[in-house]
Order: sequence, then structure tokens, then C-alpha cells
Amino acid sequence: MEIIAEITPSLNKAKLVGRLEAVRRYVEKVDIPEAPGGKPTAHSLAVGVLAKQLGLEPIVHIRLVDLNKTAFKSLLGGAHILDIRYVVVLQGDPPAEGKPVGEITTEEAVAAAKSMGFKTGALLSLRRDYAKRLEIGADFYLALHFTEPKQLQGLPPVVYPYILVKTGRNASILEKLGQTAVTPGEALGLIHQLQEAAPGVVLSAPGDHHALLQLLEKLRS
Repeated sequence: MEIIAEITPSLNKAKLVGRLEAVRRYVEKVDIPEAPGGKPTAHSLAVGVLAKQLGLEPIVHIRLVDLNKTAFKSLLGGAHILDIRYVVVLQGDPPAEGKPVGEITTEEAVAAAKSMGFKTGALLSLRRDYAKRLEIGADFYLALHFTEPKQLQGLPPVVYPYILVKTGRNASILEKLGQTAVTPGEALGLIHQLQEAAPGVVLSAPGDHHALLQLLEKLRS
């Protein structure tokens, strides 16, 4: 089973490079959100380039709520010439600055990205009726609100659960995000249970990179 580490963008290049260098001992791919919580920061494409320079395979998120069709296709063009192979298209949280655009549906974005040869992902909420979401034709799905392996029963083998790790340092951040989270011990247990149930998982500990590294180290050992 593939382990993918999430790296949150930052305007601090040295910090970003340090975090990428630290996780590459444990993973081959990194998942890079764009403007988490709708707050502007370094674009995921730029972080993806840093990851590639260090030998990592980036999975780059592109928020649709901020874009018209020209801007979206220009970003895909940028990803193409930068040799980024994996993109995740999502509507995203409302922008903290400026007005939402909302011109492109997720279905349209998936089709456009696939037509350009990208391995294209979309988000899947396990709290909702997700049958229609699986019909949009994405190559893979990142599943939110994952708590137990039985949630994946009947799903195609292209669903990667997000496992958000909650610690004393990041509990308030996760509460604001409104996402389901588990303790590091629970995360380890879930990953072991998923060995035959999922192609991989995305591990994320927003605001506590040290906790992410500790968990990756335990998985390797």
C-alpha cells in the first residue's frame, strides 16, 4: 500500500524544502493542497516544482472556485510544461480575499485535465451520497471523513483515504477545517487495517509536521 504525505504550502521556501527533504526518506509522493481554508499562500504548482527537484512525485491540487476557464487551462498548461503528472481538481473553500468565480464544474475540470494527459483526481466525501461523484470519471479519488475500513466496501480500488492526524498542537486547526481526524495511534491502526482494502492513503497533520514525521518513521519500522 502506498503512503503519501501531505505538505502544506508556505511562503517560507527554506521551511518547505526542509519538510520535503524530511519526508522523502519515507515516501515517494507528496500531496500538495492549494490555499487551504481559502487563504492565499505559495501556489501548489510552485511547491510541486520544489518537490520534483528533490526527487518526489507531487500530486498538485487546483482550486476551481477562484478560476475562470482560461485561468484553469493556463494552470494546466503550466503543470504540463513543469512535468507534473498528477493533479487533483476541487472547488475549494470560499476565498479569504476576493470573490468566488465558480465558472467550472468538477466534472468539466476532470475532463479537461484528462484530455491533457494528467492523472486526474477529485475529492470524495464519505459523509455524503458519493455514487454520482464516482461517475465523473476521475482516475483516483481522495476520500475525506474516513474513520474505518468498512466505509470503502463496494468502492472501486482507486479511492485513497485521507487520514488526518490530530495532536495537541493542531487540534484547533482541524476544528476550523471541519474535517474528521484521529490520534497518531488510531492512524497507525487504520493504516494496518487498510493493507488489502485501499491502494494507498494520504497522511496529513496540518500544523504539526513533527507528528507527521514521527508517524512515517513508525510505519517504516
